[in-house]
Amino acid sequence: MGALLRHGNEAQKNEYLPRIANGELRLQAFGVTEPTSGTDTGALKTTAVLNGDRYIVNGQKIWTSRSEYSDLMLLLARTTPRDQVTRGIDGLSIFILDMNAAKAAGGLTIQPIRTMMNHSTTEVFFDNVEVPVANLIGEEGKGFRYI
Repeated sequence: MGALLRHGNEAQKNEYLPRIANGELRLQAFGVTEPTSGTDTGALKTTAVLNGDRYIVNGQKIWTSRSEYSDLMLLLARTTPRDQVTRGIDGLSIFILDMNAAKAAGGLTIQPIRTMMNHSTTEVFFDNVEVPVANLIGEEGKGFRYI
């Protein structure tokens, strides 16, 4: 939640923070790790492509704890293709994803990963998930700095 607290705009803070604080919304999921990138965050392949007043998100995250129990996710996705940036960590943006809306629209799939210890970890798939431009935290392409 630190990214929202430190880098979210006033409208985002007013919309989400009181509802998180009173327990109405659960922000417990952080979508960063992907199966093909390992510890190289700059190699992320999940994309968020601007289309009018929405970003269209496609890709996959893994080892995303608490996503089955969260209403919101902080999602790191590539908004500038990797071959158009100097460093891999450039061109990444962070979004507030309304997981309930994405599931209801049929674009978000969550699959539990069974582990010996119960950390409620999952694999999350994004298939044309729409995220309003208003849910971009900070400046587009600078999301790595915010996490």
